[in-house]
Amino acid sequence: MAENQDNNFSERLKEIRTHFKLTQGALAEKTGIKQSLISAIENNKRNISPGILMAMNKAFNINMDWLNSGKGEMLESTNAKQLTGFSNVEEDDTTNKFIDLDDGQKLMITPLVEEYAYAGYLSGYRDPEFIEELPKHSIIVNKYHKGNYQSFRAVGDSMTTTDKDLMKDNIYDGNIVTGREVRKEHWNYKLHTHKFSDYVVVHKDGILIKRIILHDTEQGILTLHSLNENKDLYPNIEVNLKDVYQIFNIVDVHQKR
Repeated sequence: MAENQDNNFSERLKEIRTHFKLTQGALAEKTGIKQSLISAIENNKRNISPGILMAMNKAFNINMDWLNSGKGEMLESTNAKQLTGFSNVEEDDTTNKFIDLDDGQKLMITPLVEEYAYAGYLSGYRDPEFIEELPKHSIIVNKYHKGNYQSFRAVGDSMTTTDKDLMKDNIYDGNIVTGREVRKEHWNYKLHTHKFSDYVVVHKDGILIKRIILHDTEQGILTLHSLNENKDLYPNIEVNLKDVYQIFNIVDVHQKR
């Protein structure tokens, strides 16, 4: 959560409402932010969150520097990507975007593949327009990260265990995992499973969130493991890399509340 460091964010929120002649209820409807939360912010009872920054920008094209710190003009006249301070960090198919926060940290914004979009993603994962239309998920990072990062909503309990030594690695149903794409030219070499245990594997038959326990580079086979102890339901499976579209090593798991 980004702290309301200058204690004037509440006034800037009121200024936006006044500029657009909106009640708190109308602002809530346009941004998707709960009216009770808007009221709490305007009364200095709640701080800024990345989600609020994104929602205000998306609804009104607010200058993010002004919204977060009070610097500059409230509105920008440039296009949406310039307006938000987003910057692609790679020139090919990278989809990460960043917003600078006051404390030197960055808000990294990634496309989010929800459960309902799993099937569509298998055919549209390389279509920039499809990716652009996906909802977004954000995480706080300390620097700009190169590479293509993407987020997925976890489905089911295959990656949960009651083993006390492994429970810290649980990925629960509904959690959002964010991963960095492993480029295909690196698939011919051992994946860094010593550094990243869990991966999103975009397979022709579906999106799999699993632990990779073996990478046979000669045969091009990955052995995928579920943390769940019920091996009748969740046995180890082998997938041929010829049938895999993308691989992401998981770098962040967002726990839903």
